[in-house]
Formats: sequence, C-alpha cells, structure tokens
Amino acid sequence: MGVEEALEFVDNLVFFTKGQHLDKIQRIILRKVWEDEKQTYQDIANSSSYTEAHLKAVGAGLWHLLSDVLGEKVSKSTFQSVVQRFWTTKQSQKVSHLANSTSNGDKPQDLDFNFIGRDRQIAELHTLVTRGAKVILIQGKGGVGKTTLARKYFKTQKFNFVLELWMATEIQNLTPVESVVEEWLRRYFNEEPGRDFGISLERLRRKLREQTSKIGVFIDNLETALDKNGKFLEYRRSYVELLRVLADIDVHSVTLVTSRERLRESTVEVNLYALEGLDDEAWRQFFSSCHINCDCSILSEMCRAYGGNAKAMQILRGAILTDFHGDIHAYWQENCTDLLGERELKDLVASQFTRLQERDLEAYRLLCRLGWYPYQDILTSVPIEGVLCLLWDVAEQKRRGVIKALQDLSLIEAKKGQYWLHPVIRDEAISRLRLVSEEWELVNLKAAEFCTQRVAAIKNITDALIRSLL
Repeated sequence: MGVEEALEFVDNLVFFTKGQHLDKIQRIILRKVWEDEKQTYQDIANSSSYTEAHLKAVGAGLWHLLSDVLGEKVSKSTFQSVVQRFWTTKQSQKVSHLANSTSNGDKPQDLDFNFIGRDRQIAELHTLVTRGAKVILIQGKGGVGKTTLARKYFKTQKFNFVLELWMATEIQNLTPVESVVEEWLRRYFNEEPGRDFGISLERLRRKLREQTSKIGVFIDNLETALDKNGKFLEYRRSYVELLRVLADIDVHSVTLVTSRERLRESTVEVNLYALEGLDDEAWRQFFSSCHINCDCSILSEMCRAYGGNAKAMQILRGAILTDFHGDIHAYWQENCTDLLGERELKDLVASQFTRLQERDLEAYRLLCRLGWYPYQDILTSVPIEGVLCLLWDVAEQKRRGVIKALQDLSLIEAKKGQYWLHPVIRDEAISRLRLVSEEWELVNLKAAEFCTQRVAAIKNITDALIRSLL
C-alpha cells in the first residue's frame, strides 16, 4: 500500500465513523510518518510551516482519533503496521465499501449516532454558559460521549473558531502549556508570545477580551495531567494559570474541558457537568437506525448492563452486524453472561482499573472487593456498612475518602446511602479480585461477617437472599 492509497483509506475510515475528513496538518503528519516512522516532530516541522509544539499537539489528538477509529492503540511507530493490518480484515473491507458509496461527497446516513439522545445535555450546557460559566468540565466514564458532546456544542452554537488542545494519553508526552499558548497566539491571533510565560498569558487574555466573535476553547482528556487528588501534576502546574485566564469573567470565550476525573484546583472557577450514559430510548433509536430490530426488554437489559455507554453501544453494533448478521437476540443470548467478551470493551474498562491501580491503590482495592457482592442477581445495592467493612486495612478516618474517590471517578454508583456497581464494572472487579487468592479469602470473610450481622433474623425475602450468600 502506497502513501497516497493509505491516506485516502484512513480518510475514508475517519469520515465514515466521525463525519469529518483529515485536515491539512493531520495529512502532513501521516504522510511523513508513513514514509519514515522514525521521523520526529522536529523533522516534520523543519520541512513544513508549523512549529514542533503545534505538530505535537495535533499529533496527540490524531493518534487518539485513529486509535478510536481503528480499534487499537496507534502511535507514530505503529501507524503503518496497524493500517496495513486493518486493510486486510473483513471490517476494513466493509468500511471501505461503505466509504466508497459516499465518494460523491454525501455523508453516510448513520454518522455520529453516539450523539443520539443528547439534546437535553446541549441545552443544559447552554444554560450554564448563559448564566456566565466560562470554563465547564464535562466529567464522565471513558466512552460515555464527553468529546462528542463538546464538539457538538461548539458546532450547534456556531462558534467562529475553536482553540483545541488534545492532552496526550501518556504523561511523558504531555505538551508544555507554554508551547500551547505560544501556538495559539501566533496561529489564531497573529500575536508574538512574550519572553516570559506570564506576559504570553496576559496577551492571550487581552486578545480574548477584545474579540467580538464567538471563541471556543476545547481541552480534551485532562485526566492525564492530574494526580490522584485532582490537582495538576507538579511539573505541569502552569496549566492552572492558563485556566485562570480562560475563567476570567471578561473574556469572550467559552472553554469546555473533558475528563474522566474531577479537577480540584481551588484557585480556578470551574463548573462541573457530570455526563451520564444514554437512556433506553437513545439505544433504541441507535440500533433501529442500523436496521437492527429488537424488543424493548433485551435493549433495556443491554443498556442497563453497560450503563448506557455510547462507546459500548457502537462496539456492540459492530459485533452484532458482523458476527451475528444483525440478530441482536442471538448475540445477547450468547454474550449476556460475558459482558466483556468484546476486546474493545474489555480494554475500555480495564484501562480505567489499571489507571486507578497506578494512582490510588486503596481505591483500586475497594473497587475490586466490591465485585464480591452479586448485584442484580441477589442484591440491588449495599448500605454504607457493607462498603466500609471492605476497608479493614485502611485507617478509619480515611475510609469515606476512599469511597468518595470512586464516586468522583463514576466507578461506583450511590443513592440515598446505598452503593452498587454497574454489571460491566462488577465483571472486571471480580475477575481481578479472584487473581489474588489471599485477598479473595479475606473479602469472603469480611463480607460474610457483614451479611451475618445484617440478617441475624430472616424477616423478608431480601434477608433470605442475603443469607443464601453465606
């Protein structure tokens, strides 16, 4: 496959799945990397009119985009091999055929269906903005649709232009904020940055105050730059100063930030918008648009199992169409007891567990231990005592903080003092818990003690079901 053929193939894939074509800078990066995977961003900058910092920022977003489209991690060093491998699969043949059918410039009919059911969220974001919000953090689980919502908001509200910053998924690849501000000043405002970062920020603030057009600022995947307490990593603290400028009440811009984790910087005024999964009706519209017919009971069960996750919805569509010829009943009958059977779903959930394990071991252990309780099968939820009993190795004064950490990450559900895990989270939790036999035995002991104390006498069916766990 030659470079031109590869670029057209990738462009068709991106257009089919995302409804957008590769832009000029993305094509430059892909062309150079295809020709020589050892090319550095500085090498590409030397042969183009763009700075190394800007190419790095665009590259971070590009690899994130292609990883999503191609279903596996893509980087500069793996781009060519991943595309060539994808080319030979049945999926690539199918997508290529669909993409060719749109070569006359018409958009496919089933683009961006992960946005179905988000009209209310667009309206709520708009309400926050009209009330004076300058920086809004859209927080939610991976795959819930944060990035799509942010992009749709900017598009529907007709912003004149949007300053974008795609945070790298790996800490070592995070772009220094100084380079970001320099690039924004030069590219969008024809303004030279100052020698000092503080001067550059003031110039950016002045430009944002002077503008009469609608300016959007989009910062995607902020969680990479945060520590376990929701603060910026020590060597990226300068991002706080950028957010303070963007939160200035006199700037004529709106900033949307997406993150799986909450930002907790007291010196920055940020409005939190928690994004939940899609509802049953949105899933029904999505699958109907794909010509997959199903009854409401199966669809509701699937939606509930995956927490309405938009990414999961798309992955399931592909599996149902490709492997089960559109028969959702047959698919669910075979896979309802193995919610993480699809590799992409497994990776999506596992990545959240792995990140938590690396950053907050106490919260990670609690999440795995909570997998012991058979939610949906016997219990619908457990009281706070059933959670606290699993924190036997954490100091008492810290226990509720550990629980709160999981709530902030949307990994544990809570309502009126009752706690539970979504089925797909529970599947991953219990599979990890069982890997450590000593931990599994201790959890069995502690949870059994809680169940025994709670139902010393059987008074109703729920008590009987709990006793059946012992």
